[in-house]
Amino acid sequence: MTAVRKKKELVDNLVKAEIVKTVLTLIKEEQPITMDEIARRCSVAKGTLYNYFKNKKALMHYVHQTVLGPIRDSNTAIFETPGDPLVQLHKFIESAFCFDKDVSLYFQFVQQERTVANQIDDRFEVVMRPLIRFCSDGIQSGPFIDVDPYVLAEMIYGTVIGSLISIQSRGDGTSDMKKIKQDVIRLVDKIILK
Repeated sequence: MTAVRKKKELVDNLVKAEIVKTVLTLIKEEQPITMDEIARRCSVAKGTLYNYFKNKKALMHYVHQTVLGPIRDSNTAIFETPGDPLVQLHKFIESAFCFDKDVSLYFQFVQQERTVANQIDDRFEVVMRPLIRFCSDGIQSGPFIDVDPYVLAEMIYGTVIGSLISIQSRGDGTSDMKKIKQDVIRLVDKIILK
């Protein structure tokens, strides 16, 4: 790779990172997400955005994939690394409870903006597929109860993610996240272990 090409790639990555950061900031501030406002806040011409993205939909798709990427990678690393299934499951729960507040706000925004079909596809690709494989392995290797791995994965997902959603909807700001996480771990352990 030539020095010029490397420099262009670096600049492109920096601009795209700034765009993602700006979109997340607009969501946090509950401001409309427009190409004009993104360009203004990124200190670039609106045409520059169109050099990177065909339209706002393509830009938002990029933001979405950028937010999902680390979550997908984390889940893959947790569930595809050989080891004690219970330790892996606890790591998954820990990672779910460590979401950045901006990421949580982004997912609230996504629930309002994306279709149910898109949300189901994302959930299946990012969490459920690796979780189902993991549950299947845990059932075959012995520590998990012998039930349909899809049912077991849905139960784990619902318990973990459902708890996080209920915390957000409480809105009281007094939730003891550490205690709730420990309660979720205890509950999941009681349900899935033989």
